[in-house]
Amino acid sequence: MLDRSTFWAEAPVSLRGPGLVVRVLPPVPQVMVSGDLEGFLARHALPPAGGLLARMSGGRYALRLARHRMLVIGMDLAPDAAAWVEGCALTPMTGALAGIEITGPDAMALFARGTAVDPAGNSPSASLSFAGIPLSAHFEADALRLHLDRGLVAYLMGWIAATALITPCP
Repeated sequence: MLDRSTFWAEAPVSLRGPGLVVRVLPPVPQVMVSGDLEGFLARHALPPAGGLLARMSGGRYALRLARHRMLVIGMDLAPDAAAWVEGCALTPMTGALAGIEITGPDAMALFARGTAVDPAGNSPSASLSFAGIPLSAHFEADALRLHLDRGLVAYLMGWIAATALITPCP
């Protein structure tokens, strides 16, 4: 089989501009939960799931993606442990989803370039289309965090680099 690894450009690990720092996070433990979300949150002593641009804190929290679906950040699940447990389907997402952290005073300017979604809209879902791709967005402390398909990281970092708000870091 041909080795196509050199065909695809590697995504930069970080980008920086005068008012912006963007970095790809190391793998973040993540689990997709579908089904009885309230019961799952209660059983695992998690706060209510956050919506679009929610301010989340602590090592473990959840983001609402749809009516009966959420992404739990900070909880790991072995790939062979995916199952239906107490009214919930659990799917490990640590290897499937990447995290990107955006900090600096121009973080929301970048957000505005990537989507038509009103950041003050207070949506119960953290999901949106950003730069043409589906992802979820929230804040952890003062950092804007995006969770997206790992295969789209190179595209998104390239898109961010093309905004002229940043320059590639060595």
